[in-house]
Amino acid sequence: MASFQISEGSAPGQGAEPAERRAERRLFWPGTAVIRILPYGPDVLGVLLDVSESGCGVEIGIGIPAQVGAQVELELNVRGVTLARTGVIRYIDVIRRAERETRAGIEFMEPKRSRTQKVDRAAKGVVTRIDRDRNRGG
Repeated sequence: MASFQISEGSAPGQGAEPAERRAERRLFWPGTAVIRILPYGPDVLGVLLDVSESGCGVEIGIGIPAQVGAQVELELNVRGVTLARTGVIRYIDVIRRAERETRAGIEFMEPKRSRTQKVDRAAKGVVTRIDRDRNRGG
């Protein structure tokens, strides 16, 4: 069985939270995330915690069957918008030991294309669309 690289959460107030390093604005709207651990699965269903142009945070009701550095395919569903991306797990945290529920931070990867092709901006588009819909009140 594979060994999983997981960090255990500390008690509140003990400086357990890492310093904020994100340069991009995160959106905190509810959504779902289907995560396929590459290359062959399994698929894991989670709750989307936040999304930015370069990544997302998800909460999973089980111990994620992967380790930091694993590549994944994502299908994020937020407010009627679906975003399909590939990514790399950059952070895993156990939030409940008994059920092994976890939170994971996933960095989006640029699609494999030649350097002469236009870069896929799907993540930026979904962030912009969700933000625009929120500002309209819908």
